[in-house]
Amino acid sequence: MLGKDKNPLGLEIKMYSVEEFGSAVREELGGDNYLPNLTLGQMFLDKYPVYSCQIKKPENHISKKGCGCC
Repeated sequence: MLGKDKNPLGLEIKMYSVEEFGSAVREELGGDNYLPNLTLGQMFLDKYPVYSCQIKKPENHISKKGCGCC
């Protein structure tokens, strides 16, 4: 299981699509619905790449070396 430093939001440890991740972030932090879940998820991942290990990767994924898991 990930430590608090790897999961400060306390999200469920599972694999998410970017859109599902955006929805989970919105539920955890609250907020309005001005941004689509996909956009919110991508913005959050850009700012906090530690969570990219929890995102389902396409088969043609090229690692960005920012997360340490791929």
